[in-house]
Amino acid sequence: MFEGCAQDLASARSAQHPDGEAKATLIKLRGQLQEVMDRSEFRQPTLFEAAHNLLDEVGALLRRHYSEACVLAYQDGAYYRECPVDLAHLRVGLSPEIQVLESECSICNLDPEDCDHLPGETYDGQECLSVITKFEVTAVAIVGNPRQLVTRFTSIPAGTTDELSEALGPEFSPGVALNCDRCLSNCSGLNREFAGANHI
Repeated sequence: MFEGCAQDLASARSAQHPDGEAKATLIKLRGQLQEVMDRSEFRQPTLFEAAHNLLDEVGALLRRHYSEACVLAYQDGAYYRECPVDLAHLRVGLSPEIQVLESECSICNLDPEDCDHLPGETYDGQECLSVITKFEVTAVAIVGNPRQLVTRFTSIPAGTTDELSEALGPEFSPGVALNCDRCLSNCSGLNREFAGANHI
């Protein structure tokens, strides 16, 4: 995936901005490069850093040439940070702790303790799995390396209305479009505050 991202970025980089196709490519690249970072961080650190650098460039190109793509989300009276460039720099996710209450064998639908099939083995061309049918979430931890990539944050609050009013002055009124200017500056690094947090 990374090689394709690099090629697409090279094409968007050389476009005569503004360009609708380049804009669409850059928006798509934000999510793709975030995914590359998430998948490679602890397995391929060189790839992770290369994707990080390209993602920073994508963010800068979008903010400079297509500022309308860099607006904070506004919903129910609050602003949210949802940009993949921004959130990719927050190296954190959620780790749920679950208690399995019921499960069944994917081959015979019996409780795995009551059947002779072994998870991971193949029976008549079908792989045996233990399918969890009922569980309870007993805790959720914030960790630096979540096992499930889908547990990374996709939206975080950008501040209360009072905080934004104080920061932006009297011209601010809730609901107006607010640009994120993060990518107009050089990357300040990754937020790894939860790097040592684990959920055992």
